[in-house]
Amino acid sequence: MRRTRPAIPPILERSGIRLDTHRRAVMRDDKAIDLSRKEFGVLEELMRADGGVVSAEHLLEKVWDEQIDPFTNVVRFTMMNVRRKLGDPPVIDTVQGVGYRLK
Repeated sequence: MRRTRPAIPPILERSGIRLDTHRRAVMRDDKAIDLSRKEFGVLEELMRADGGVVSAEHLLEKVWDEQIDPFTNVVRFTMMNVRRKLGDPPVIDTVQGVGYRLK
């Protein structure tokens, strides 16, 4: 018998954020948030981790292509933009030397 993976819900919710993967829409506390494609991908990976820590390497692998320089600071820059767009109170923690986590 073949094992199937559980279906990934099209709408992810955590910390007052609602991410609709089908419509590529993000809401925080009923306010629409406009994210670029990469910013959306980063937030989606954090939400899929369900409170777990996501490394910068994982984000580079999942959101960017394999041609990206692994020593680039693009993840840090993108994370800064996502945090700014999501507003206060902050919902993304940096776990020093490990990665990022959505509260």
